[in-house]
Amino acid sequence: MTESGKGTVYALLAVAMFASLGTGFKVAVTRMSSFSVVVWMGLWGSGALLAFLLRERQTAMIVSEFRQRPLFFPLAGIIGLGIQQILCLKTYEYIPASQAVILHYTYPLLMLPLSWLLFREKTDWRALCCVVLGFAGVCVLVSAGGGVGDVRLSAGVMAGLGTAISFALFCVLIKHTSFSVTAGMFLLNLFGLLFLLCLLPIYPMQWSISGSDMLLVAYLGIFPTAVAFIFWNRALRMIPTGRSSNCALLVPILSLICIAVVLKEQITPLQALGMAIVLMSIVLNVKLTARS
Repeated sequence: MTESGKGTVYALLAVAMFASLGTGFKVAVTRMSSFSVVVWMGLWGSGALLAFLLRERQTAMIVSEFRQRPLFFPLAGIIGLGIQQILCLKTYEYIPASQAVILHYTYPLLMLPLSWLLFREKTDWRALCCVVLGFAGVCVLVSAGGGVGDVRLSAGVMAGLGTAISFALFCVLIKHTSFSVTAGMFLLNLFGLLFLLCLLPIYPMQWSISGSDMLLVAYLGIFPTAVAFIFWNRALRMIPTGRSSNCALLVPILSLICIAVVLKEQITPLQALGMAIVLMSIVLNVKLTARS
């Protein structure tokens, strides 16, 4: 398999794990506060990455990587795994979930101008068109839930756009920075977690939770967070930004399937149409990349 093919596989594995985050998070927040869920996820994610490094006897890489990039890891960790998490929570607090989803999934489009602005990465106009087509599919997908047409400039909308910008910036930064994936993701998770812990005086935290809730946040912290970000990091280095952006647009489709299976919510014809448009954009982008 070519490097580009491997990168696509990594991206799809990461996307599959990201897709389970929505359902798991929805179940978790019915049992505990959103901030508590995010902090527990950070603890489990950081712990899982540290355990892997200990098992592989690579803990020395943590110090080595941090010494080489003492500003990058705190900055990127706070942006992508700290600020982004808080803004995401605020979005769902202020506006309906359907509006929040469509705002959050502007981040694949934002990755393209940010890549050009910060690193002068050129993007083929056809890849950009595919991303726009994919985002149109996301719009159709979430509009099936209603409430999209009345999005106004409000605190919730600003928080949603801030979530998209911060995550897009995080993705672009890690794509264009060379570091050991596991040690690097541990440092990113660690600094994101430290940022969240600094907010404990502001947000209430539940330290005592049930065994089933602990298993849930452990899954959310280890797989959709730690493992998925390792795969996503590798994918960003191996495939063009346009293709990774389109792969990211698979998340709402798979999330919808997870919700239908786990939460027993039905998929409407309009949602199915949105899924088909997104899939079409991904197929077109992959074919265009293969020809170039």
